[in-house]
Amino acid sequence: MATIKDIANKAGVSIATVSRVLNYDNSLSITSEKRKKILEIAEGLEYETPRNRNKDSKKKKKHFTIGMLHFLSIETELDDPYYIAIRLGIEKLCMDQNIQVIKIYRDSNNFNSDTLKQVDGLVVVGKFSKDDLALISENCPHVTFVDSSPLEHRFDSVVIDAEKTVIEICDYLIDLGYKEIGYLGGEEVLEEYNTILGETRRKAFIEKMTKEKLYHENWIYMGKFSSESGYMMMKEAMGNKLPEVFFCANDNIALGAMKAVYEAKLRIPEDISLIGFNDIPTTKYTTPPLTTVKIYSEFMGECAVELLLEQINGRKIPKKLTIPTKIIKRESLKKSE
Repeated sequence: MATIKDIANKAGVSIATVSRVLNYDNSLSITSEKRKKILEIAEGLEYETPRNRNKDSKKKKKHFTIGMLHFLSIETELDDPYYIAIRLGIEKLCMDQNIQVIKIYRDSNNFNSDTLKQVDGLVVVGKFSKDDLALISENCPHVTFVDSSPLEHRFDSVVIDAEKTVIEICDYLIDLGYKEIGYLGGEEVLEEYNTILGETRRKAFIEKMTKEKLYHENWIYMGKFSSESGYMMMKEAMGNKLPEVFFCANDNIALGAMKAVYEAKLRIPEDISLIGFNDIPTTKYTTPPLTTVKIYSEFMGECAVELLLEQINGRKIPKKLTIPTKIIKRESLKKSE
């Protein structure tokens, strides 16, 4: 438990000064900045006055139960490190905050109004149909979405700017001197959700390459977001003229493409360069290590829980957090001359 001495040491002031600030002594001659700093440190250390420590236990911090609703099945999620990391972020922060988590998968029997009414709030991972959104909205007043942002006037959300990230990747490749840039993409049509997973990345790539006068339709290959699909797309691509580099829509695609390249006795990056998307743990251990884009997936899950707690504690206005991405430079691309 933090003491006044702890606060004084961190703020670089005397114990007496801290005591007078915490007791709101307006006669104390101290700058507003220093007063604010002391109060912020006290809050950060969760300092409690002796009076507060002895208050009825009813006044102690309330613990919550939240639901984590996932649009993927358990089996599908286990094949996607991106969504696994989001879930781990949610579970980690909830564990730290002593919050109970009820896992709900969309294809399970517990995705119903009765279950939603049992939780204090809901973190929703992925994309859902209009009917699903109506069910969620009617039965759970506190909701935060991760990886999608429906009804922004109603729901909190945590997302990345996929279009901006794709443009940054293309600019990076162009700056490295690449002029022949291909795309190994994944798409999954979700008719019930009225959406196509992967469509934003493909469209952003085509628009950027067209703007730069570098677009070649025959260097666009589409499959699924899997290593198997990446392998098959690269095998197909090697039957034609290869570009200098392929931008892969996720790391799983890139890993499959790598396997096909090595089976053909080609070298990375000398014969063909690759860049991935997501920075899953295995990418740093490939040969060569894969250049990719860091998505702070676990942090996205943590932020979703924090937004949810803000709602439960009284915030009314919805928030949308856009988490930045970062290009992780490794050896699967050639260095600029």
